[in-house]
Order: sequence, then structure tokens, then C-alpha cells
Amino acid sequence: MTSVPVSDSIVNESRVALHYWSRRWYMHHHPGFGRAAKGSQLSLQALRQWDVGKYDNNNNMTNVGRFSANTRLQHERNQKTAEQHIQQGGGDHGARQAERLLDWSIENNLIPHGIFDPPTEGSYIKTADQNVATSPNLTCANIVQTYLLPCEWGGFGGSNELVHGDSYGFTNDAALPKNLIANASYVRALADATRVIKKMKQLHATYPDQISPDTLSIVTELSVWSKRAILLSEILSKDIVAGSNVGSISSNLLELLNSLEHDIEDSLDLRHDKYTLQGCLDHMETILADAENRYTSTNDDRIRPSIDCYNHIIGAWARSDLDVALGKLKQYLYGMEQYGETEVSNTDIAIRRCWAKPNTITYNGVLFCLARGRQGRGHAKAAQEMLKNMKERYQKTNDESIRPDDVTYGTVLHALAQAGMAEEAESILDSLEDDYNAVIDNAEADEQGIIPESVVVPGLTIYNSVLNAWANSFQRNAAERSESLLNRMKVLHQTGRNADVDPDMISLSTVMKCHAQSKSKEGTERAEELLDQAIAMYHQGNLKVKPDSIMFNCALLGWASISGVDGQDQGGMAAERAELLLRKMKSLREDSSVDIHQDTQSFNIVLDCWAKSMNPSASERALKLLREVPSPDECSYNSVLNAMTKQTSTEMVTAAEALFEEMKALRDKKQLSISEITLHVMMNVYGKSRDANGAERAEELLRSMQSDGLSLNATSYNICIDAYARRGDSIKAKSLLDEMIAISEAHPECRPTIHSFAAVVNALAKSEAQNSVEHAQMIVRNVEELDYVSPNSVLYNSLIDCITKNGGVDAPSLAEDVLEKMRQMHNEGNSDVRPSSYAYSMVLTSCARSEEEGAAERADRILMNIEQMYEDGHSDVIANDRCYSAVITAWARNGSVKAVNRSLELLDRMEHNLKEDKPHGRPNAHCYNACIHAIAKSALSGSRKAKKCQEILQRMIYQKEKGFRESAPTLVTYSTILNCCAYANGDQNDKKAAFNLAKSCLQTIIESDDMEPCSSCYTNFFLVIERLLKPGKVRDMLAEATFKEASASGAKVDRKVLRNFRNASPVVASKLLLDSSPWSDDNKMGSKKTRQNK
Repeated sequence: MTSVPVSDSIVNESRVALHYWSRRWYMHHHPGFGRAAKGSQLSLQALRQWDVGKYDNNNNMTNVGRFSANTRLQHERNQKTAEQHIQQGGGDHGARQAERLLDWSIENNLIPHGIFDPPTEGSYIKTADQNVATSPNLTCANIVQTYLLPCEWGGFGGSNELVHGDSYGFTNDAALPKNLIANASYVRALADATRVIKKMKQLHATYPDQISPDTLSIVTELSVWSKRAILLSEILSKDIVAGSNVGSISSNLLELLNSLEHDIEDSLDLRHDKYTLQGCLDHMETILADAENRYTSTNDDRIRPSIDCYNHIIGAWARSDLDVALGKLKQYLYGMEQYGETEVSNTDIAIRRCWAKPNTITYNGVLFCLARGRQGRGHAKAAQEMLKNMKERYQKTNDESIRPDDVTYGTVLHALAQAGMAEEAESILDSLEDDYNAVIDNAEADEQGIIPESVVVPGLTIYNSVLNAWANSFQRNAAERSESLLNRMKVLHQTGRNADVDPDMISLSTVMKCHAQSKSKEGTERAEELLDQAIAMYHQGNLKVKPDSIMFNCALLGWASISGVDGQDQGGMAAERAELLLRKMKSLREDSSVDIHQDTQSFNIVLDCWAKSMNPSASERALKLLREVPSPDECSYNSVLNAMTKQTSTEMVTAAEALFEEMKALRDKKQLSISEITLHVMMNVYGKSRDANGAERAEELLRSMQSDGLSLNATSYNICIDAYARRGDSIKAKSLLDEMIAISEAHPECRPTIHSFAAVVNALAKSEAQNSVEHAQMIVRNVEELDYVSPNSVLYNSLIDCITKNGGVDAPSLAEDVLEKMRQMHNEGNSDVRPSSYAYSMVLTSCARSEEEGAAERADRILMNIEQMYEDGHSDVIANDRCYSAVITAWARNGSVKAVNRSLELLDRMEHNLKEDKPHGRPNAHCYNACIHAIAKSALSGSRKAKKCQEILQRMIYQKEKGFRESAPTLVTYSTILNCCAYANGDQNDKKAAFNLAKSCLQTIIESDDMEPCSSCYTNFFLVIERLLKPGKVRDMLAEATFKEASASGAKVDRKVLRNFRNASPVVASKLLLDSSPWSDDNKMGSKKTRQNK
């Protein structure tokens, strides 16, 4: 092959062509485009001749020599492909053609003839640095930067939405990119750029007089390595496109990069592993250090490290997740701030000497690192302080290069939003608005109306960041504040004051999230209202608020947050509403009005609603919905299994087992993963079931986890301990705890938690075993001495429960001692130990169960002390209805006349709390029943008992009619009153009144839709007949009618019912209870026939 004759014309035309192709993407927008395009004909003709055998389709060099027919055919295809790339610009924007022309120039010995001299027309790069504009490395630098365009734009082909960033890895928008598109396009661009770096370094070695290392070559090399560091940071941290198989993508991309660079290593000076993030960063540090050393030894400004050198390294460190990243960045920033301001001593190890002052990009890099992930309030405050320092430095120096820009403010606001520092974020927004409004007001007065570049216009992204800060603040007024800001944005847009802040789908979704997080029905309904508004606005033509799955999921999460919550989810309506919303998504998608992707996450949120719901049919509804999930994952199945844990029947356990087997079948087909979480949920199914062997079956799963390749941890053991605790098996629970302690040194993940110890104490409480209290106290003492776990309220509450159930005569004093200890620990600053209403109620229950003299007085004193401490502001614990009920029960067991009076006084106090809306206990049926029980157990005469009971019943009915349904009389209420009436005495009128009250109570039960008469009701009413009616026909007729009603109602007719029936009417009983009758055996049950409607 003959070489092209070298002439000035060839050199000049080649130089122009190189500049054209290396900057073709830029030249389209440059006035010199037409002039520079003349070089395209030269490159086309030259490549036609030179292409033969040099490159394959991938621009990889082939062996030069004789060609076979197949090779010539391939060459023709290559030539045609090359020409198409030249004519169309190609996906590489001309860099590939420039590189081919560079290789042609090298082979034809154009380098010594000045092909790298700057063109006479001047550089096509806008730069203030003349050294860069005249650098012989400019052509190679241009080719590299053009190859790296896919890296600047997040990787072409990986997504429809490209994430744009500058050459340092930061976005030009104020929003931080959520994901870098790490794909094959990015990797190929990186490999292409690395190949050109190799050629540039070979040129340095071969033609040192024409082209040598300088500032531009260092910046270019660092630019390539920074893109490599960013790529490795993203794929190694598994921050890849959502929904992908992360592990395989990371592996594939690294393999692709390795294969594309297989011939490059030999020509690069690599002292570190370039396929690890740390190795990549270390190599960048080495490049910069070598450049700094060359500069200090020569003092040649052409190789002085520029601000871009430092910013590339800062950008790479900022995008990494390494623990030392922030420390490194601070060293660079501090050294750059010190440069030129003070003499820096080389012996000062706290300062890294740098040769450039920081600019806005430098600060933005450090801020980016502070804002990455959820770093917490400390990093957010540091970002806020850095912004303050930037503003002060700018105001002091008027140096435009360090003026905070929209990226600066956006990054700081992002950091504050991640930390939930909403007040601080809105304060910065207010300051930006004040500056902007002042300029706008002046601009309106000025005819030109120009806004200076120094003013940051708060854009939509900045407002959305503040909204996100409110969403992450979890403050009570977050929903109100976020909606206020949303309305402010609407007004600014509508009035034209700031037309760019028209709320978009992100704005609405964020405000919806605030409402959904309020954990209230009202907030969730407001979130759904905003969703409906977005749908309406989209149908009216506002494409910015197009509803998507994120919007719907925000509303769905609101229903999930209140599902199963007392006072918010009445009747299990939250799950119903969530499923209706899911159906709405489907209908919108099907009628093509809104293209919404109904993903697995949406279904999982609704399944979670059903898992939390108290709806009796929750498990069936969850299972039915599971069959509609397009691609159910492990979370989908686990939600259904969680719903099944609330149904403790054997049938539900069987259904859960079938679902678990289905999951294992899918796992075997590689269609589903099963983690420890699934095993834990299934263990809970067994543990919470009524199956007597449920704990053993849960432990079997525990023992199978390791053989299935799953890791045991403390949660695995805790579930089994809970299962045994539910069955009162303290011996097995304690053995599992001992096993955890024994293996914890070798397996720290199995070290007992405070829950482990509390569960064993709970098992002792339910075991009713001898010395259970002593064993529980010993466990608590051990916990208090351990250094890896700290006692908490749950542990002490379990101990009080154990004392209450098994503490015997000394239970009240022992329980109160534990309560006093909890108070003392809390007052000393232990936030994990805090006496609660539950703890107090258990201590009061121990008093109620005690036969110790003065137990009622002790309980009364504790109750009054709770209220007094609350009123004095020394405690926030309230005396709830359980506390009151326990004290009234304690008085009931006292049996004195005083007990009745005090019980009634406490009941009056509770009704006063209800009337005055005080926080303490309000009367419910249980409290009223305790008061009736006190009357029944008292020394009052029978007639007075019945009268007092009737008064209590009337008070209950009155409160119910006023809307306080918790006071509605229950079956226990009527049964206790029946028993009181049976023992009424006095004259005939007293007995008649008591009988009428008893008859009315039984009739109310029979006619009620909410209650079914029980055996106790009939036992007591037969006692009423026996004691209050005279023997005779009326008594016999009533006894017969009552027995027939009991038989027809389906109530259990037990030995006590039959005995009292015989006592009430022996004649009728002997007639109905014949030997051949089903009632001949006292132990037999009554008819199960449903009674007829009356």
C-alpha cells in the first residue's frame, strides 16, 4: 500500500478535518460549521483508500496482508459502513471518523509536519485558557470528549429519559439524578475513550517534540478515569435500572468492559486495579500527584494542574459510596481554599497542597457527597453551612466563579429534604424568593426587564425539593404545610410571577405522600382527592400532571398506613378502599384514557392492607387478589401469609401450607426467591395458630433453614420462643434462649435481643409453674448485667404480668416495686424504660386479684396517683379505662357497703371524663359490669342490689343512646343483673320489681340482634323463678316456656341449667326430662336448632 504524499495542503486539510470530525457534535451549532465541513471530502476519500483491511465493523484493527474473496467482501461492507457513518454522523457524533483519520495521519507520517498545530482560523472550543486552545493534545482531547458523550448523558439506549450531567458527574439541573444509566452504551464509550488515551500516550512517547503531556492531556485522562470511577461506583453499589437482575448486569458490564479493553493495558501505566472503584480512584490520585510533581519541578505553566483536574477527582470521590470519600473531599477543598490566600507549610499534614482555587463546581461536588443517600441531619447541616460559606466568600470577593448556582441550592435542598429538615429547606426557598422578587420588581420598573445571571430563579425542582423535605419530616403539620406550598406554586404560575413552577406530577405525588403519611382517614381521603384532581387536569390537557403508578401508590400507602389501626379503620374499610383504588387504576388503563403501568408494587401495597386488616375475610380476600398479580414476588406471597396468621384455625394453617408449597415449586423453577422472611412468616403462621403442636412445627422450620441455604438470626429464634410462650411452655422457651446465648459468639447474628428475654418471661407468666416469678426475676437481673442488651419496658411489663398471674399473696407489693423501679429508671434518663398505662393496669389487676387486706385501697391510691402526676405535669401516662376497671373490680372483691359507694364514685368520675373530654378513662361496658359485679358481691340487701343494678343499666343505655357505643350493655351485664335479682328480698313489691327486671333482661337478650343467650343467663333466670315466684301453675308454665326457649335457641343446656330447672319446677322437669329424652343425661347438650324469628 502506498503512502499519501505529504504536502502543506494535505496537512492543513487533515488538520481541519480532524477538528471537524472530533467536534462534529458541537460544530452543528457553530458558525464555522460550513467552512470546517470542507474537510469531510478529504476524510471520505482517504478512508476509502486506507480502509482496506484496517478495520472491522467494530472499528477494531485487522491484520494487513493478502485478502481472500470473503475478506474482500467484508472489506466492501466495511467501506460502505464507514461511508454511512461519515454521511450520517453515526451514534458516536463523528469521534469514530476522527479516530480513523488520526490513525491515517499517523500512518502517513503527518505528525512531524504539524498536524497537531492549532488551525489558523482558531479553535472551535470556547475556552479562556490559551494553553488549552493551542495545546497539541487538543485533537485527542476532542475525540475523547466526543466519545464520552454517552457517559455525559447517562448512557444512550438504556432509558427513554436521559440523565444529563456535566463532565464531572453532576447534573446541570438542580435535581440530583436518581439513577445513572449504566449500560453497554456507557461501557463502549468508556472503552473507546480509553483507546484514544492509549494512542495519545503513545504519541507522547514517539513524538515528544510535537506533542507532550500538558494540562489538557492530564484533564482528558482524568476525565476518562472519572467516568470509569462513576461507572464502577454505580454498578458495584447495584444502583442500576430498576427491575433488572442487578447481579448479572453488574457482571455483564464488567465483562464487556474487560473484553473491549483487552489490548489496552500494556500501553497504560497502571499501578492499581482499574476494575475496582478504590483502584480507579487511587490511579486518579497518582495521575494528579505526578502532574503536581512535574509542575513543582519545572514551574512550567503548560503542565500546571488546573481546576478541572481537581474537579474530576472530586467528582469521582463524590459519586462513590466509600466511607473515606467525604474526608478526601474536605482535604481537597481545604487545600484549594488555602491556595493563594496564605502561605501553606508543606509540613502541615492537615492540608493537602493544591494548585487551583475552588469554583462553584468544586463546592457542588462536596455538596453532592453530603447529599447522597439518607446521611442524616449532620450532613444536611454541613451542606447548609457550606452554602453559607460560599455566599459569604462570594459577597466578599465578587468572584463569579464561586457564586452559588441553581445546582448548589438544589443539592443543599436535596440534603435537607433527605434529612427531613423542612423548616430549614423552606427558609432557603423564602430567601431565594425574596431575592428573585426584588429583581422582578426592579425589572418591572426597568424597560429592559433583564434578570441578572447572579440571581438564582427558584425553579420547579427547587420547590419540589422543599415539598419532599416536608414529606420526609413526618411532622404533624407536614400535610398542611406542603399543600400550602403547592397552592403558592399554583398562584406564582397563574399570575406569571414565576411561570416555570406550575406543579407537575412530582409536586402532587409529594403532597399526596404527606397526606398519606398522616396515618389518618381524613389525610388518606385528601390524598385520593388530589389524585382525582390530577386525573381531571390531565384529561383537560395538562400533561405535566399525568397520573402514574407513583401517584396511585402514594394514595394506596395512605390506606395501608391506617389498615388495622384502632379508631381509623372501622370495619376493615381501609383494605376495601385500597382495592377499589387498584380497580380504578385498571379501568383507567383499559379505557386508554391514562396509560398507567399497574405494577407488582401496587398490588403488594393492597395485599399489605389486607394483611393488616381486622376484616374477618382478610385472608380470603388477600388470596383472591394474589391470583390477579401479574408477576407476584416473594413480598406478594408473604403478605397473604401474614394475613393468614390472624386466622388461627386449622383450616387456615392448611391453606398457608399449600401456599408455601406453591412458593417452593416456583422457587425450583427459578421464578421466585424464598428468603428468611418467608420462613419467618410461615413460622408465625404455626406459632400463632391454635394447633397444639404449632410451636414444634415452627421449630422444625427453624432447624430446616440452614439446610435450605438460609441464615438463622435472632428473629428466627424469637418467633419460636414466642410460639412456646403462647402455649405456656417456659422450659422449651428457656432452652432456645440458652441455645442462642451458647452460639452467639460464633454467630453474632443469633445473639439474643431484649425481645428474646422478654418472651421467655412471658412464657413463665403463662406457665403457672412453681417458682415462675423467681425464674422471671432472675432473667431480668441477668439482662440488667449484660452489656449487649438493655432492659426496656416490654421486659418489665412481662415481669409484672408474671407477678400478677403467679405472684400469690405478695403480688401487689412485688408488682408495685417493679413499677417504681421503672419510674426511677425513666427519671434517670433511660428512655427505653417508661411506665405506661398498660404497666399501671397490670399492677392494679394484681391488686384486684389479691385477697390481701387493703388491696382495694392500694389500687385506689395508685389510680389517684396516676391522675395527679398527669395533672402536675410529672408524667404523660393517663389512667385509662383498664385502670379504672381493675380498681372497681378490686372494690367489688372487697364486698363492703363502702365498696359499692366507691365503685359508683369512680363510675361518676369516668362519666365526668367523658363529658368534659378529659384524657383519662371513660366508662365502657367492662367498667359498668365491674360496678354491677361490686353491687352483686356487696353486703346490700337483695332488693337494694336489684335496684342499684337497674340504675347502672339505665346509665349504660343512656350513654349508648348519646352515641358512646362502648357503654352498650353486654351479655355479661344482663347475666350479672339476673343473678342479683335472684337474691332480692324484702316485701312482695320488692320481689315483684326484681322479677320484672330479670324478665326484662332475659327478653332483651332473646330479642337482641347483637347477643345470643348463654347457659349462664338461663341458669340465673331459673334461679329467679325458684326464689321470687310462688310454687304453682304460673311458675310451672314460666319454667316450661323458659326451658323450651333455651332448647330452641341453641344455647348450651348444661348441668347447672338442668339443676336449676328441676329446682324451679320439679313436675315440669320430670315430665320433659324423661329417660328417653335427650335431656336424660345431664352432660348432654341442648338442641342445635336455630330458634325461629319472633
